[in-house]
Amino acid sequence: MQRINLRISASAWQRLRKHCARSFRGQRDTEYGVIGVLGKRTVGGEIRELVVADILWPQPGDVLAKPRSALTFSSRYVRRAHLAIRKDGLTGLITFHTHPLADEEVGFSWYDDEQDPLLIENLQELWPGTLLSSVVLGERAQCGRIWRSPAEQIALGTLVGVGERVQHLPLDGRPPDPPPAPSEIFDRALALTGQGALATLGSYTVAVVGASGTGSLICELLARAGCRSILVIDHDVVKVINLNRILYSTSEDAWLRRPKAEVLKRGIENLGLGCSVVPIVGSILDENVMRRLNEAEMVFGCVDKDYPRMLLCKYAYQHLIPYIDVGAEIGGDDEGIVSTDARVNYVAAGRWCLRCTGLVDARRLAFESLTTIERARKIALGYSDDLLLEQPAVMDLNMRAASAGMMLLRHLLQPFLLEPVPVTLAENLVTYSMKPVPSARCQDEKCDICRVNPQAGFGDCGEPIGLSAEVAAELHAEGD
Repeated sequence: MQRINLRISASAWQRLRKHCARSFRGQRDTEYGVIGVLGKRTVGGEIRELVVADILWPQPGDVLAKPRSALTFSSRYVRRAHLAIRKDGLTGLITFHTHPLADEEVGFSWYDDEQDPLLIENLQELWPGTLLSSVVLGERAQCGRIWRSPAEQIALGTLVGVGERVQHLPLDGRPPDPPPAPSEIFDRALALTGQGALATLGSYTVAVVGASGTGSLICELLARAGCRSILVIDHDVVKVINLNRILYSTSEDAWLRRPKAEVLKRGIENLGLGCSVVPIVGSILDENVMRRLNEAEMVFGCVDKDYPRMLLCKYAYQHLIPYIDVGAEIGGDDEGIVSTDARVNYVAAGRWCLRCTGLVDARRLAFESLTTIERARKIALGYSDDLLLEQPAVMDLNMRAASAGMMLLRHLLQPFLLEPVPVTLAENLVTYSMKPVPSARCQDEKCDICRVNPQAGFGDCGEPIGLSAEVAAELHAEGD
């Protein structure tokens, strides 16, 4: 059975570790702990990952800890957490506590083994189906498990912290094993990306939304970097006008109107690099297609519309999944071209969403949400002429954007760029300049996507993201 991972925002994990650090100072004789509430990510009806939706920081009297005695959470504290999961429809609660004398190895004590089954029994009497996860912390290690019932426990696999970087920590109570040596095909990448990061990327499933110029390039770079599993999502078919910018597409593909995603599967798998591609022919606006992102650990957005970008942002915060948006922009005036930008934005817990950066525009969102008939009426009235401009589809520029996005992914797994990563990173080839934008120009401290999102970390316990298949098909403007 594949182990279930635990996903948490990097800021919550850092604060939790800081809160519990008192255990590992001085006498090292007192346990500390906290309780959190859990969302989930499911695939095929089975839980794939647990997501820490919130940490309920203890109030005075919530944690009963005496020197040289086991820690106990007060019934009031447990009740507060349980009421929270029932109110929000979450999947369960999680306890974190320290073992002060544990250093590089840590495990559950006989007291933990005795008390956890009693706690899950009580929780399920109050609310059948409640899950209990528990994590014990040593100074430099952590061990985790899930209780489905008083008699059934499952070991947790890896803790994934998502923020300015993506951190992977084993939950088996031991130091991480040495990473495997990469295949000789990829060993020259060790100059930039070490064995551990290469092994992590090789274990990832990466979703690429959009299979045209930039999307096909991202798939190529992922395969050549050692990624072994890619989901490609695109609703469209190859046309003659696509042939200059979709890798591996042929005139026969255009004649037969083969789906772009299926063409990429054929091309990438024929490279012989051990990368498998799952083509998903459908619109990311469709909530059923959006749900397929649960199979991935990382998402690349290679779309040129604002509505799918906004939905991908919502997904990133609700599921604590890193989302890298890549694109190209050409600016001009009466005198000619003044900028050609290859752009990358990184969206993750604790960072600004694309609406706050100004990349997603309220007018374009409103226009894209109209039906085909309503949109045609707006165009006829001349209200939306400025929204009809197509995004550039110049392969040279797409290549630079895709390359920057891939370098950012490498950084997230093994940091080498200056931190924090800029809100927007754009390379202007007209002025030969790189423009790191450090602040979000439209930032809103009350933004319900990235600042005060009530369903951040809820995963599948939150509201479905997307539209019905019928509405998605209607709203999806015809494009290439």
